[in-house]
Amino acid sequence: MYVINESTGQKHTVIVSQIDAAEIAQINKTKRFAFNWNKEKHFSVYKLTLEDSAEPIGMLSIAQRPDDYALEIRLLASSHENVGPDKIYSRIAGCLISYACRESFKLGYHGFVCLKPKTKLETHYIKRYGLQSTKLYLVTEGTNSIKLIKEYYEN
Repeated sequence: MYVINESTGQKHTVIVSQIDAAEIAQINKTKRFAFNWNKEKHFSVYKLTLEDSAEPIGMLSIAQRPDDYALEIRLLASSHENVGPDKIYSRIAGCLISYACRESFKLGYHGFVCLKPKTKLETHYIKRYGLQSTKLYLVTEGTNSIKLIKEYYEN
């Protein structure tokens, strides 16, 4: 898995790792991410870091929805310096979404992942990641989830 430095075009290997409540609180204090991540400490929270750094450039909170055979992305964010036209690294959201897809397959949910779009990014998620709208959620599953895993996780 990798992100691309927008100014140099260089690929940088990234790692997704689960973090605990203490690390969530520490990251929250930096104010580098939107949202209050302390509210997510009862869910599975992950950080995306460059291979040689512990500093997160992306964050993901997911919850299992076994009755729906799905994983729900509760929160997804890139650090402030990685948002917008002047971002340092691209592919952060794709890496995190593909990680959720991979975990969904591992749990027997057939790649079914859903998220409630909370921002104007809904159209972007549909166009860029092939998510489908159910009006309440954006979803990916099966073939599209495999495509995302191949594009972002396995490359």
